[in-house]
Amino acid sequence: MDKNTGKKEPNYEGLAAYVGITAPETPKYLLANNFLLDYFETSRNVEQEYNYAAFQDIGTLYTEEEKNEDMLKSSFDCFFRRYLGEDSIRAENGRLNKNKHYYFPFMPDMLVSTPANLRHILFYLQNMGKDYDFRKMQGLLREYIFQDNTGINYIIKILLQSQEEEIRLKKPVDKRVCQGFWSMLTQAERGRMRRLADQFNEDLEALLTHPYFRKLDFYRRYNYLAMLLTSYVIQYIVYRRGRNVYMLCQGAPRDSRLSGAFHRASCNNYADIRTLFPDLLKAFYTKTIKNKNPKVESLLLLDVDGKVSVNGTAFEEFLAETFQSKRRGGRKITSEDVRKAFGLEEGKKKVFSVEEFVVRYIHMMGTRQGSTLTKISSTLPTSGRQIDMVFPQNRSNKKYFAMSENLSEFCIRLYLARKGQKYDYLDHFIRDLQERYHIVLVKSPEGERALRAARISLSAQEYGQNKRVFTEMLSGINCLIKLSDSGYVITLPEEKGDFKLL
Repeated sequence: MDKNTGKKEPNYEGLAAYVGITAPETPKYLLANNFLLDYFETSRNVEQEYNYAAFQDIGTLYTEEEKNEDMLKSSFDCFFRRYLGEDSIRAENGRLNKNKHYYFPFMPDMLVSTPANLRHILFYLQNMGKDYDFRKMQGLLREYIFQDNTGINYIIKILLQSQEEEIRLKKPVDKRVCQGFWSMLTQAERGRMRRLADQFNEDLEALLTHPYFRKLDFYRRYNYLAMLLTSYVIQYIVYRRGRNVYMLCQGAPRDSRLSGAFHRASCNNYADIRTLFPDLLKAFYTKTIKNKNPKVESLLLLDVDGKVSVNGTAFEEFLAETFQSKRRGGRKITSEDVRKAFGLEEGKKKVFSVEEFVVRYIHMMGTRQGSTLTKISSTLPTSGRQIDMVFPQNRSNKKYFAMSENLSEFCIRLYLARKGQKYDYLDHFIRDLQERYHIVLVKSPEGERALRAARISLSAQEYGQNKRVFTEMLSGINCLIKLSDSGYVITLPEEKGDFKLL
């Protein structure tokens, strides 16, 4: 049972459970919304709207202006859609139902359940952490999100005062639920996820407690929380892909100096990481077929009278029995689809190994609009776009990782908060990005080994150019102080003026 929607969840043995996700959650604010719902209860109906009429009804808004009331109402509603976050959320996801209303969580009741396409993966990841404390994390999130009465928060809480109630806290989940969620992992994957969980909890606690985040206004605090959570969706994908998988990042999203070999290598690196999804689907389908048919080593396909069978069973029936799923919506699989995918001829048999059958099946389904592979695979580019890490931000097939201005400033803020410092050397920061987040910007033995495994090779000069681009970008956002021609210090824009060279 989904603890937020009350709806029955699919069995853990399903495809979504094996991959860990079914589709991306957008925008990143709704991802954060769903994460907070693992800690807090809410009573608001998703159809409930906060507007001029609603505040008049509850008695917290009163006006004697009758002549221009329609104009006042329109202005008020426009103001609130913007400052409560509804405009920002809808701008990032045009498919949201217009009759449902999503807001930034100024108050607990502003949290409402949305489809959990990530299946609470970040919450379950936290639970794998060695020193994870649910109640402690719940308290930190409560203070970070809900206990702020400054600025716009003060106005909103006046308007909502008749609805303000005690924050309703959720109870910790049974550890067996967490263990069940991760049952699809191999032993090696489980070890990697435990390390990632400890890192995630450490980063999240730094964000929730350090003044570099706590002293900011609500909007920046919530944006940074959403960025951190979304970044760990990408980290999950990278860690699941393999122990020595790294992201080759361009030092800036668009720079003509990186348009050659480095750009090609970046695109190839991104494509290599994205193969996680077809690989997982292949492993899942292969495992499922062999478990259902343990004595079968090959599958015989026969096309007779326009109907295709697998080992004597109709193709669609074979899929339904093997994968225990029914197709919902979309175009039905036709015999012609199967005939083309498997190269069948009327009246002739064709034998496939289980692995080859699965590869052809995935390719067939991948050419269909709305395929499972398409939805799951879109998690990487969508999450990357949300935090300005994957470019170009369109439907282009040639995508790559890059350190944008927003992402870089956030990473520096988090790094210095974790270290408890105002300044540090640029090289230390770059090394930390690689060791902690598998982000490669400069030449290093570890990065070179990882990229060689993906048949990617770059010269020292190309790496050096990438570092120069990255350095210039950091200088442009006031996060860099030059000590010498080769020595740099990173800091935050608000701290830069206080730097004194010792």
